[in-house]
Amino acid sequence: MKTQRRRESREPTQVQRLFRQLVREWLWISLLLLPLTALLSFDAQSGELEGTGILGALLSVSLVASVLGLMLLRPRLALWLTLGGMSSALLISACLAEVHWWWSPAASLLGMLFAYLIWNWRRLSVVLTYFGWELARLDNEPKVFPERRRAQMPTSDPLQGQIMALEQAMSRTRDTRRFIADGLEYLPVATLISDPKGRILLANRNAREMFGAALVEDEVLDQLARLGYPELANGDRPLLSTLPLLEFRDIKARSLRLERAALLPVDGETPIGWLWSLTDLSVERDAEEQRGVLLRFLSHDLRAPHSAILALLDVHRQQVGGDPVLFDQIELQVRRALDLTDGFVQLAKAESEAYQFEPSLFAMLVLDVVDQALSIAQMKQIELIHDVDDEAQERLIMADQALLTRALFNLLENAIKYSGAGTRISLVVRCRDNWLQCDLIDQGKGIAADELPELFSQYRRFKSAQGIDGVGLGLSMVKAVVDHHEGRIECQSEVGKGTTFSLHFPLLDE
Repeated sequence: MKTQRRRESREPTQVQRLFRQLVREWLWISLLLLPLTALLSFDAQSGELEGTGILGALLSVSLVASVLGLMLLRPRLALWLTLGGMSSALLISACLAEVHWWWSPAASLLGMLFAYLIWNWRRLSVVLTYFGWELARLDNEPKVFPERRRAQMPTSDPLQGQIMALEQAMSRTRDTRRFIADGLEYLPVATLISDPKGRILLANRNAREMFGAALVEDEVLDQLARLGYPELANGDRPLLSTLPLLEFRDIKARSLRLERAALLPVDGETPIGWLWSLTDLSVERDAEEQRGVLLRFLSHDLRAPHSAILALLDVHRQQVGGDPVLFDQIELQVRRALDLTDGFVQLAKAESEAYQFEPSLFAMLVLDVVDQALSIAQMKQIELIHDVDDEAQERLIMADQALLTRALFNLLENAIKYSGAGTRISLVVRCRDNWLQCDLIDQGKGIAADELPELFSQYRRFKSAQGIDGVGLGLSMVKAVVDHHEGRIECQSEVGKGTTFSLHFPLLDE
């Protein structure tokens, strides 16, 4: 797109081509008009003294040539140049008559008159040609909204037809401006349009409410400084194109995010204006803060009494005795509450935006997960193996290591939980076409085909999970983590034969 615009900017515009053609035509007209002027002047002087005809013709040609040249250099002064040339011709003729030398100004007057008429005729023709070309191009432009078309009056006059087409184009231009202004006015985000120097041209109602001013004709940087933009707090006024775009707290404690876009012309790269938007994120940031408070409550305050209950149960068993079945039921319910709390906290962290990505060796994460799950697998007499090819051992991905490790552990823990004794679980890691693929294959109960579409839904428990503890949040957490890593997760399963989860992550360029 940029290359195309640069190429278009180097090519002559339609106006330049038309006026270059006008200059060439004017040179040809001059080559025809000057000899005709000379001939008429020579005929007018033919009855005078010998030799005066040639001098008179030269004088007439010089006057007409001067007017022709000045018209080309100063086209806006064509009428005054013509009147001045004609007045000069009459004055020169009167002065020569005083010295008893007759020179007829008729040829030069006719030459200047014809030059003026032909000049205006050709310029009008160029203007009509350009209008016709531009109007046709405008009519072929895609319509962005329904257009009001006026009834066309039949006419054989090209000028009248062009004027009617121009009237239609101007009506469309006014409609387009109204369309843009109305669309801008009702945008849900505070939006400004400024000129290249930062003077505000348009501002919608949300912007006026946010700034508390009419804004039009004001400076963008001055208004942002009054709002408390941190980059303008010390009085600096940077270039609009280099102003850092930040999320900040304004003087009213609102969380605002500033965004900017350059408005470029069709045939260039220099901005003809700027589009500014201020998004109010106060509700989202308040919700995130409340979410953080809730997570801290769940992960600490709510866990503490449950952990205390479990500790008291152990002490009571050892010192007092009592009904072991009752104690076991109490412990089971408390541990379920703790699992539910842990699952909810993990899911909330996975769905948050507070990821800390860094280049990571996925093979090291796999080894860590296998080490964590090995003791659980051995307790159920399940063989746990992992196979990482040579390329996968060296390739990096962008990952939040803590969350991705937890997601992999959730998958492996589920595989162990739903697999029987004496079975095998495999972790196979390969690199394929700039993607890292991790397959977790078990020989467990499997999942029915009609349940697979709801596999990653929250609090969803399947038939295969009957009799096994769980809250239905583990796979939702895994899906959220994979999505935040710009990866994808797939599942293939058959009841009674096992399940395969395939995780795909984009590799970092070497």
